[in-house]
Amino acid sequence: MAKPTIVILGAGYAGLTAALTLQKNLTEDDAKIILVNKHSYHYQTTWLHENAAGSLHDNHTKISIDKLVDQEKIECLVDTVTEIRSEKQHVCLAEHGCITYDYLVVALGFEMNTFNIPGVTEYAYTIGSIDKSSHLRQQMDIKLAAYSKQKSDHPFTIVVGGGGFTGVEYLGELTDQLSDWCKKYQLTKQDFKLITIEREHSVMPGFNLELGEYAMQALENKGITFYLGTSVKRVRADHVIVEKNSWTQEIPMSMFIWTAGVRANRLIEQSDLPNKNGSVEVTADMRVPHSKNVFVIGDSATIYHPEHGEAVPPTAQMAMQQGKICAKNIVAMIKGDKKEIKPFNYKEQGIIASLGKKDAIGILFNNKKIFGREAVMLKRLIENRVLYQLGGLSLLRKKKKF
Repeated sequence: MAKPTIVILGAGYAGLTAALTLQKNLTEDDAKIILVNKHSYHYQTTWLHENAAGSLHDNHTKISIDKLVDQEKIECLVDTVTEIRSEKQHVCLAEHGCITYDYLVVALGFEMNTFNIPGVTEYAYTIGSIDKSSHLRQQMDIKLAAYSKQKSDHPFTIVVGGGGFTGVEYLGELTDQLSDWCKKYQLTKQDFKLITIEREHSVMPGFNLELGEYAMQALENKGITFYLGTSVKRVRADHVIVEKNSWTQEIPMSMFIWTAGVRANRLIEQSDLPNKNGSVEVTADMRVPHSKNVFVIGDSATIYHPEHGEAVPPTAQMAMQQGKICAKNIVAMIKGDKKEIKPFNYKEQGIIASLGKKDAIGILFNNKKIFGREAVMLKRLIENRVLYQLGGLSLLRKKKKF
């Protein structure tokens, strides 16, 4: 009997964890495992705000996939997925053609959601990938260099659209960089104006209100101006139009960074998998409804909280937990041990957001709120724990954060 082929699409937190778990629990004779990823490296998505601000080198965020996987057990293909057809049990790639699978794990991650706001696609910078974060940082340097030569009477205005986790963490890093920029470009802090536009009436909507207030006050103390209850209506090359209570305002700006939303991968929306805007409401064991061999994990999987019934926002820790249970269920299916197929039970381990290098906020699994240095230390501990989970001590020694 031919050994089954397992195809994993995406090497983010979910897909990479699934691959590593399969590698640990299967031999070369048990299955053929193919991991498809757009790049030859995995990058730490939760670090991208640091790359975008210039406080962390891109190479530190990248992790070579070949260094993590056993190439005797896993075939890694650097390619772009162009089509998913579960009815035919194949996926098509731009360079390697179509591949037939026995088990499919879809872990393609997220895309930025512009909500069809005019001008966002054309004029906004984003932090959705290592390449986009690098591009943002490079353009910031170019524009600051040009501004320093112009001797303008107007401030260099950075507008961030979105006061959620990504926006808040980016702003924290940004304010830490101001002193270095002032030295590099012979500017003063008065030459900068930093603005955040948030549609909801609080910073970090959906998070703990007290922690959101703490974050806003901390960032206001660093010079950030918040426009709450305000929507972005249109973006142009040198200004953004916002609206609050039916009143519109034009804000001049030097750069506009969009952090206000993500959506599931459009490739799933174009596939024959049942989905809503690219997101699949998976079964308890992470399979696609009415499918025996297709799993969806990570940002494209919709999971509902067992207590209040609301969709659980995707996070890195949830993606890794999904990747692990998905892989173990596939192992159980291959070995014919149906009793070992387990439902996914998300174990919340706490959420922490940085406000720069020396401040952070967080809420732990027991609803304990933490602030300041304690939260900073715990965030570093969590980041280092993820490194250890992915690559053991060798990766931790190479990439650890202090």
